[in-house]
Amino acid sequence: MSQKRLITSIACLCLILLFVLPLYTLGSTTLGESTFPVEEESEIVWESVNATESWYMDVEFVRFTTSTIYNQTYNEKNYLFINHTLEFYHRFTWVPRYTNSFYMAYNKTLNFLNCSSEGFFSGNLFVFPTPVNLTLIGEAVKKEGDLNYSVIGQKIVLDYYGNGTCIELSINSAGFSTIIEKITNGTTIYRWELNEEDVIIIVPFGSNFLIITFVSIIPIVIFTKKKIANSKER
Repeated sequence: MSQKRLITSIACLCLILLFVLPLYTLGSTTLGESTFPVEEESEIVWESVNATESWYMDVEFVRFTTSTIYNQTYNEKNYLFINHTLEFYHRFTWVPRYTNSFYMAYNKTLNFLNCSSEGFFSGNLFVFPTPVNLTLIGEAVKKEGDLNYSVIGQKIVLDYYGNGTCIELSINSAGFSTIIEKITNGTTIYRWELNEEDVIIIVPFGSNFLIITFVSIIPIVIFTKKKIANSKER
């Protein structure tokens, strides 16, 4: 096989692998039976697709970063904690709302979930423990804050006890809000959508990247060895 044909074959193989396998592998963190679908320093970005309130009209993206994940013991029980950094891309610069602040605590065995004030006061919740339990999420918000809840399919609706304002969270089975929308009297205040294919940057140099690299290098090594052997024979 000529060098040109070999390189073409390798490129086609890598292209096929990229279509068959996702470019990034989604990391997760587990303590006992409790699992969050992220690792430390995972970044997830939502795009603002609609807004009518002045400040949010200038927001293009919302970025959630997992700052730290740790276990903490209380009453001899272990809980899985997440701290997060929340930023808004507002007028061409990232503006932090929280930096390495508490986001959520979870213990699956105890059926316990607790979230930050951003969650139980504002309803802005981004990442959830898996497998997703919408009732557990709703009860955690209702217990601590000013929001009631209802579950409709894979959507949880958090409302401010009938004052005309609610937050609608569409949550996928992987544990991410795919849509976060705040509505007041039928008008969207803001709507953020997650592009699950393009904007999740999980683990650089994940397993698929290594697979592609491995598959690419082996033919090159074989070709190089054959070329050296042929040159020695001449």
